[in-house]
Amino acid sequence: MTSGSTTADTAVAAEPGPPPLSRNREYNVLWTANVVSQLGAQGTLIAYPLLVLGLGGSAFEASLAEFAIAGSRALAALPAGALADRVSRKALMLVSEFGRAAALGLLALLVALGHAPLAVILVVAVVEGVCTSLFGTADQALLPSVVPSSQLADAVTRNTARYYLATIVGPGIGGFLYGLQRLLPFLTQAITSAIAFVTLLFLRPPAAPRPGDGGAAGAGGAEASAAGDGPAESTLQAMASGLRWLRGNPAVRATVLLGTAFNLVFSGLLITVVVMAQQDGRPGAEIGAIGALVGGGGVLGALSAGRLRRSLTPYTALMVLTWATAVLVPLLAVVPTGWPCGLVLGAAAFLAPTATALVAGHQMMVTPDAMRGRLAGLIGVSMGAAAALGPLLCGLLLETVHTVPTVLSCAAAFLLIALGVAVTPAVRAFPALPDNRGDQPGS
Repeated sequence: MTSGSTTADTAVAAEPGPPPLSRNREYNVLWTANVVSQLGAQGTLIAYPLLVLGLGGSAFEASLAEFAIAGSRALAALPAGALADRVSRKALMLVSEFGRAAALGLLALLVALGHAPLAVILVVAVVEGVCTSLFGTADQALLPSVVPSSQLADAVTRNTARYYLATIVGPGIGGFLYGLQRLLPFLTQAITSAIAFVTLLFLRPPAAPRPGDGGAAGAGGAEASAAGDGPAESTLQAMASGLRWLRGNPAVRATVLLGTAFNLVFSGLLITVVVMAQQDGRPGAEIGAIGALVGGGGVLGALSAGRLRRSLTPYTALMVLTWATAVLVPLLAVVPTGWPCGLVLGAAAFLAPTATALVAGHQMMVTPDAMRGRLAGLIGVSMGAAAALGPLLCGLLLETVHTVPTVLSCAAAFLLIALGVAVTPAVRAFPALPDNRGDQPGS
């Protein structure tokens, strides 16, 4: 008996684990396609209003282009999530990148010809927003099928770093290219979308769950589940079933609501510190540094999240993020405007990737594969609404009660969010992810 047990134990111990993310072909194809596409998209985000203004449009017309992207992306998220559970997710990503390349290529051509009316610019912005939503929901739904459950948190962390990196580099590239030639940011986005399209052709998502991956693929392969459920329910029915599923899962529902509230206040705070810097006469370069410092804090946080998340439970990570932010934000009322405010917000952004990795990884694991697209769509809608409403609400506060009361109102809101994390039973009981300690973030 003893000898047999020892042999069995040795066999189990010798069983190889999954390869590190750096050698996971499908994950790296997915990551590369996304980062190329995101860099281009962040560049056009600043180029749209510049183009409208450069063609003689008003500031309001320039803001319409920004609203067209954000609004269409948020509105498309819910049906995009339902589609991601009913059709091939790879095909959905290919269609979105093809559509984005075609639309941006057309706009670049019209700019080159000197005939790019506002209506066309807004239509292209809407197409880009919809395609971005389709790509993002399919990408998020597909991730757990190409990454083992033990590596999900690391994968989410790297995806978060990808986003922050794009927000730092993309706008600068877009502004630089626009300065050289108006059409270049849009032509560049068309080219990067075409590159992402070609890259995705090499993606081979699993058609069936892999044994031993637990939650990551236990609910069924992404492509198999997504395509197999299609005829059974309409898109509207799929959206409704996603809402019912979310309502019936307290832990996921609570973290989505808390994340939405956090992002609403944080996005409003960003516009607040920009307005404060403008009112104090800070130079444009210093105002631009605010966004770079916030993005830099996020990138550093993502690089550190691999170690931090192994020391923290999801509940502890959320507590650290929300309470630290509630303590940091009042400093914005007393530190000089400009880059010091960027440092404060960058410190808060540093804590976000760890909490995101732990929470989003668990959300993906407990969500059945046939519901992952719908969950991604619901999160997209809530985060998109938060990104639109936060600046609007803080803008109204700035107009009525001015800067310091606005900052303190945001601090009070973060305090309420931190209290919500502390007292919500579903968040307190949030389980830790299985960990693959052999796959360090840098491996």
